Amino acid sequence: MTVAPAIELKGISKAFGPVQANKDISIRVMPGTIHGIIGENGAGKSTLMSILYGFYKADKGQIFIGGMKTSIPDSQAAIAAGIGMVFQHFKLVENFTVLENIILGAEDGAMLRPSLAKARQSLTDLAKEYGLDVDPDAIVENLSVGHQQRVEILKALYRQADILI
Repeated sequence: MTVAPAIELKGISKAFGPVQANKDISIRVMPGTIHGIIGENGAGKSTLMSILYGFYKADKGQIFIGGMKTSIPDSQAAIAAGIGMVFQHFKLVENFTVLENIILGAEDGAMLRPSLAKARQSLTDLAKEYGLDVDPDAIVENLSVGHQQRVEILKALYRQADILI
C-alpha cells in the first residue's frame, strides 16, 4: 500500500508586482518526516509557507494534503486541514499566561475563563507527550525565546495540527 504525501506542492508561483517570490516550486513531504527549507533572505521561503498556511494565494499551482487536492484560502482552512504554523516572529500576547495564549482564538465560547479549565489538562498532556515542558501559568513576557517557541508549538498541537510548518 502506497502512502500519500502529507503535503505536496506542485508548480507553486507567486509574484508581488514585478517581484517573483516563488516560481514553479514543487515539494513533497512524506508523513513522519522533517524537512528544512533554506535559502538567503528574500529567497521566498516565508512566502511559500504563507501560501501553505493561507496568508497568500498562489498565482498558480496546486496544494495536496494527504493526497487530496486542497484549497487553502485562509488560516482557518489550513487549521481545518491539520496544518499548524510556528511563526518566526511569535504571535503571542506577552502579558497573557501560556495557557491563555494557547487557547486564544480556540475558545469554547465568548468568554475565555470557562475554556481555561478544560484546556489546562489538554495542555499538560500535550506538553508531556512531546517533551515540551512549559508552566501553563507563566507569563509569556517572562519566558526565554526557547520557551516562547515551545508555546507556539503547543498552540499548534492544541489545535490538532498534524503538520507543523
